[in-house]
Amino acid sequence: MQGAAISRMIRKKFFYTVEAAGEPLGLSRAQSYRAVALRQIPVERHGRFLLVPKRKWDAEVKRLLRGPSPTKRRRPRKAAPGAEASA
Repeated sequence: MQGAAISRMIRKKFFYTVEAAGEPLGLSRAQSYRAVALRQIPVERHGRFLLVPKRKWDAEVKRLLRGPSPTKRRRPRKAAPGAEASA
């Protein structure tokens, strides 16, 4: 029975359940499993368990919650002399 306890400890340390993975994004249990089916949440199957790797999912959630990265603003180019078109 001790082998099962060790694997349970490892599962809790390195993996989320599908339900727990959806919580930071406000997903319900059904929505979380739908996201898994659509491959929007990465999972690994361990026996009968679908588990979400913590490291990979935490990085993805952080990226999703941060939003798009700001784009670098460019200065407008100066027009070349004589480049103005006459209308």
